[in-house]
Amino acid sequence: MTGAWAQTALAFLALVLPLRVEGQDPTRSDTVLARLTAEAVAANPALTSQRAMAVAATTRVRPAGALPDPMLNVGVMDLTLPRFAFRESDFTEVDLELSQEFPWPGTLGARTAAARATAEARGADVAARQRDVIVRTAELYYRLRYVVTARVTLERQRDLLSTGVQISTTRYATTTAPQSDPLQARVALARLDTEGADLAAQEAELRAQLKALRNVPGPDALSVQPIRPELVPVQAQPASASAVGAAVDSGPDSLPEHPRLAARRAEIEAAEQTARVERLGARPDFTFTTRYGARPLGSDFFSAFVGVRLPLYAGRKQLRLADAARADADAARAALAEEQAGLVEEIRTVRAQIGAEATRLQLLTGQVVPSAQATVDASLRVYRVGKVEFLTVLATEDALYRAELDAARVAAEHLTHLVMLEQLLTREDAR
Repeated sequence: MTGAWAQTALAFLALVLPLRVEGQDPTRSDTVLARLTAEAVAANPALTSQRAMAVAATTRVRPAGALPDPMLNVGVMDLTLPRFAFRESDFTEVDLELSQEFPWPGTLGARTAAARATAEARGADVAARQRDVIVRTAELYYRLRYVVTARVTLERQRDLLSTGVQISTTRYATTTAPQSDPLQARVALARLDTEGADLAAQEAELRAQLKALRNVPGPDALSVQPIRPELVPVQAQPASASAVGAAVDSGPDSLPEHPRLAARRAEIEAAEQTARVERLGARPDFTFTTRYGARPLGSDFFSAFVGVRLPLYAGRKQLRLADAARADADAARAALAEEQAGLVEEIRTVRAQIGAEATRLQLLTGQVVPSAQATVDASLRVYRVGKVEFLTVLATEDALYRAELDAARVAAEHLTHLVMLEQLLTREDAR
């Protein structure tokens, strides 16, 4: 029941994870991406493995601070030989002994703290991996949408070239155009067929990768709509991430609590607490023992003992292990610093890419594509009356085709980078 509830909760979280920005949000309104993300988060094998490791680490926290198990001894001594007689000697007795070991004060607390820090690190690893799965799903999805858009654009280009073939063939039949014009148009169509085959292969590969990411065993009827670049809201910076993103510029100390950083900090805490456990292990532990003896021919008796473990070899064992744990803590601090630097670089890079893509998308959808379309219309009109060469018509049509592909590609990359930036900046407690 617990596992089913956890999967349901994760699926719900995945539906609201992608982007939280003010105004229109192209990723949250995309129900297909939300569904794919939920399926990937719920079924990803690596995530499943890391969740199990996190559960195991959490389960170990309470046992780490428990006292050692008490020892109960029951025995009989001084039986009279050769018949092992029980009631012939005053020395014969039945013993009942109970002992309990008590570590040096603070040892159990340090063990608990070390186990808790390890559990936090495993939990942060799960959160970091989940963000990676979300970004990977968005990346594959938007690449697939671009390929689908490119195939639709290619079909429009094919229709446009077919019109050029008809016009050039008609003009050639009336001897107003050379034979090379329809031949050049057919060559351009053949090139489109080659690009179409390549796009079909890319689409099959992306669908297979999305299917594997979601661990779908059977057929996958995934319907993907083409991207309309002119309808993609252009954002140089997500509104909900702008304040945090600006704070990143002030240095690593202003970074959001990304799970990758939380995992490194937890590793530092675990190493430091382990060093404390080993240092306390260099101090004596105590054992309290009680003993009750029953004599069938004499008086019963009660005894109590206090034992002390003498750490005579602490310099060769516990203290060296404490030094090793401190070295692990130093390594974890260095890893944290490296993770912080890498996260700052990644955030700044993605933000720069988003800004550049926003500018390019505005230029492509607002100027380049409309101008290329107008140029194609004008070149076809003047070609009909023989005022321009057919190569010029082909060049303008190809320019329009490439501009539309560029707009679709930039739109897909822009949407992907918005998801990446949100996953880099969103605090874990805000989910």
